[in-house]
Amino acid sequence: MSIEKMRLVNLVGNMSDLDETLLRCIQSEVFAPEMAASTLDKSSGFTSVSSENPYTQPLKKLYDLAEDVHASLERADLPQDFTCEKAEEELERVQARVSGLAAERREKKERTDLMEQALIQIRHLNGLDVNFDDIFSMKYVKVRFGRLPADSYPKLAFYDNKTFFFFAFDHDDDFYWGVYFAPVSKITVIDDIFKSLYFERIRVPDYVHNTPEEAIAGLEKKIAEYKARLKELHAEISGIKESEAETLNRCFTVLKAASDVYSLRKYVASVNNRFYLEGFVPASEEKRFSETMDSLETVSCVFQPDDANPTLTPPTRLKNSRFAKPFQMFVEMYGTPGYRDFDPTLLVSITYTLIFGIMFGDLGQGFVIALIGGILAAWKKMDFGRIMLRLGISSMVFGFAYGSVFGLEHLLDPVFRAMGFAEKPIEVFDSNTTNMLLIGAIGVGVCAIAIAMIINIYLGFKYRNIEKAVFSQNGIAGLTVYLGAVIAAALLMLFNVNVLNPAFIIIVIVIPLLCIFFKEPLTKLCQKHKNIKPEDGIGSFIMENFFELFEYVLSYVSNTMSFLRVGGFILSHAGMMTVVLSLSEMMSGAGSVVVLIFGNIFVMCLEGLIVGIQVLRLEFYEIFSRFYTGDGKPYQPAAISYKPER
Repeated sequence: MSIEKMRLVNLVGNMSDLDETLLRCIQSEVFAPEMAASTLDKSSGFTSVSSENPYTQPLKKLYDLAEDVHASLERADLPQDFTCEKAEEELERVQARVSGLAAERREKKERTDLMEQALIQIRHLNGLDVNFDDIFSMKYVKVRFGRLPADSYPKLAFYDNKTFFFFAFDHDDDFYWGVYFAPVSKITVIDDIFKSLYFERIRVPDYVHNTPEEAIAGLEKKIAEYKARLKELHAEISGIKESEAETLNRCFTVLKAASDVYSLRKYVASVNNRFYLEGFVPASEEKRFSETMDSLETVSCVFQPDDANPTLTPPTRLKNSRFAKPFQMFVEMYGTPGYRDFDPTLLVSITYTLIFGIMFGDLGQGFVIALIGGILAAWKKMDFGRIMLRLGISSMVFGFAYGSVFGLEHLLDPVFRAMGFAEKPIEVFDSNTTNMLLIGAIGVGVCAIAIAMIINIYLGFKYRNIEKAVFSQNGIAGLTVYLGAVIAAALLMLFNVNVLNPAFIIIVIVIPLLCIFFKEPLTKLCQKHKNIKPEDGIGSFIMENFFELFEYVLSYVSNTMSFLRVGGFILSHAGMMTVVLSLSEMMSGAGSVVVLIFGNIFVMCLEGLIVGIQVLRLEFYEIFSRFYTGDGKPYQPAAISYKPER
């Protein structure tokens, strides 16, 4: 549960060694570069060495070539003599084999698609027993093929006095396919009429000749010929793909590495044929990184404290135990912790696992979740699978306490009697137990909120922020009010002990609330500011802080009550399984087993998802919001990405 310490690294050397230096930085996979030019004194003459990447065009050529042969690029082992120059030569050679075939395939595919579209339309004109060439050669009459909506067809009767003829060859419930003829001198007016009737024109391609029936036969023959040729081209290109796959992967590996190394130049500054590069390296990797640079005699590698350059913010690298590490994904969803902040991953891992188990307690269903999580973790190496494994085990523990196995509430009764219990430890549907579950849920919420406040107080003192640590709603004043009110309510409700005497109210409630109300002037007073008066006037100060204080008090109540859902979901889960069991009992034989199995699957999927989201909501809104900002800079060391880019 920590944020790893960083060391600032300064690298200075001759420009002739720049490429080798960048290569070693990127191969170490621990160096997080910073923009050197932005932190150096401009008057010292330093300039950026960034320029156009010479490997961009070869990579684009490679990606286009891979797309032509439908090859997926991946990292490959390289012979020692396989350089970038060799890769470009190989690309030229493979492209010479592929380019002609690929161009012909694209051309054949485009023409086939066009002819298939034309064939669909011309089939609707099959009733026209006239040669297309004769129709389009008419000098004084214009012709338009197309389709007319079925509800527009009767409206043609309103245009009997117009000089056009419409002939329909085919129709269905939606359209009439046909052709209209009109004099050349009237065609503009007639076109406007048909546009108003939503006539959709069909363009007959230039390569369509003779009658529709003959044109259809000709198109079908041509399409068949093109498709046969496309099959041949596909086979030839596939052969090239198989024979050149290793070559393409080698080209990709060497060019992508060279491109990524060259792209690091944007972080470099230079002056007088010397380069300057700086970045951060984890303290645990300092020795290894130093050894990587030792053999470069002209390159100076100097390590400094993380705060040596005040203009740079060190990146955050989380370092957690094996149990907590998978939960980093939840923390990073909210934001990356600041370098000097508190890493809440361990807190999240404990509270999330505990609360999920309480809400979704079932020994059998928990085992299924743990089994699925274990498979995903082992097979797919997924953090989510590792989280499911932990949540499943937690559900099994609480499910055992509830005595619930796939919704069967009394299956474990013999086990409990053998252990010396008269009955199972927790009977969810017992009225007394229900009240205790809800009270226990509130207790869990109080503990979680109090821990979040204590963390906020710690961070306040760490940053020397007296307002955050002492006078804020989540500082010592807020914690005093909150715990004081909770303890007083708990003693009164559970033990009938009333501690709300004047001294308690003044010391525990009133004074802390006044500290929160006057936190700004009190902070200035502690910092020995001369002017502690509100900047916007006393009236505005009182009005704003009154409503803020009222909101804080309401938030204490609403945030605590939010944890009632923990107890509510215990009852909800048991209730849903009772419904499943009731439906199962209504069936007989195999039907009963089927209902029980699918009922459990349904509850696991539905309620498991809902509970997971609800617990995450509690983490983010009721706990994180009290101390966590998530405005840190993620640790992203330079590395070669062997993922194809377009």
